[in-house]
Amino acid sequence: MKLTTKTGLSFISSSAIFFLFGSVFMYYAVRVILAEDLSSRLYQMQNDFIENLNENNDINLLKSKHVFINKTDKNNITSFSDTVLIEYDQYVLYRKIRFYHSFNQSNYKIEILQSQAQTDLLIWRIVILNVALAMSFFLIIFFLNHLSVKRGLRIFYKTVRKLENYNIGKPELIFFENSEIDELNKLTDVFKKMTHKISNDYKEQKEYTENVSHEIQTPLAIISAKADELLQSENLKKTELEQLEIIMNTTTRLAKINQALILLTKIDNRFYTNEESIPLLKLINEKLNFFKDLLSEKKVKVKLDIDSTYTLLMNSYLADTLFLNLIKNAIMHNVVNGEIIIKLDSSTLSIINTGQKLNITGDIFKRFIRSDNKDSLGIGLSIVKKICGYYLIPISYTFNKDHEFTLILKDGK
Repeated sequence: MKLTTKTGLSFISSSAIFFLFGSVFMYYAVRVILAEDLSSRLYQMQNDFIENLNENNDINLLKSKHVFINKTDKNNITSFSDTVLIEYDQYVLYRKIRFYHSFNQSNYKIEILQSQAQTDLLIWRIVILNVALAMSFFLIIFFLNHLSVKRGLRIFYKTVRKLENYNIGKPELIFFENSEIDELNKLTDVFKKMTHKISNDYKEQKEYTENVSHEIQTPLAIISAKADELLQSENLKKTELEQLEIIMNTTTRLAKINQALILLTKIDNRFYTNEESIPLLKLINEKLNFFKDLLSEKKVKVKLDIDSTYTLLMNSYLADTLFLNLIKNAIMHNVVNGEIIIKLDSSTLSIINTGQKLNITGDIFKRFIRSDNKDSLGIGLSIVKKICGYYLIPISYTFNKDHEFTLILKDGK
């Protein structure tokens, strides 16, 4: 929920409660005020009645539709009450004053009625007018507050857009606009420091990766070269030759692991940012051709069902690495006279290969998790998972008689 929506809903809900209780309070307050005014008018009508009575000799002449005069033995105090009369088949509410007066040695009970219809109409008009004015006032305040908040958040949304477009693979300092709001200025200051730190950390990690790649590959190459020179010697015994072969194989393995770890580090650091449109069928055919000898050796048949027009938007090196590892895995864990099926259904790519169930516990994509195959480094599928994560491609593995890797490609990416 946006801040403007949140503040607007809070304002509207609080205003609605205020209007509800305010309207009820205003109605009864105006009613009390007008009731007091009506009582004052009835008092005035009482005084006018008494004055007119002194001028007339017959009290009954003062009777009317709303003035009732009756003889009585009582002589109580003046009182007010509400009563209802039926006029034109309708009930009409009246306010009544009852008082007692002596005239010509007789006591009379006099009741004077005053209609409340106009008073009630006036009450509703006053209440509606005040509520309308209050609502207009709050609506104006609401829209002014909404515009003020929206204008104040304009810098915030610009900052968010800059952060959304920030490419960690090409770190650079972001320049934020100053705002009239202190909190937003403080937030942008934090973002400035954060992007500056990200830029410095990225440069340091990039330099570290390049240095590690260079410094480790060099001694490994020297070890491999020296071991190769020793293998050319004619005075070596069989045990020494076996030891040298172990050294060379271990050195080669270590070099491959080093290259794989450097690749993972580069992916984490968003090193591969250039993307291009790559025909999927052509890419897979190239990888299959690369393993042509291995496929022939194991007599593995390959079936392809891929639209020739389907393309991927990826970095070419990462795309090569991704499918090189997937196809190599499908061959290495296959059986003689086995089969590999690679098919694309809509945007779901499946790579299926025959083979025995792997003796693996845990996540198959986890680093250095490998099967009984000694030639495996245990890092290939970890690279596959990392590349898929880089491009937000969901990947899963299942085994149901055959091994199957499924990649959900979205919008050719």
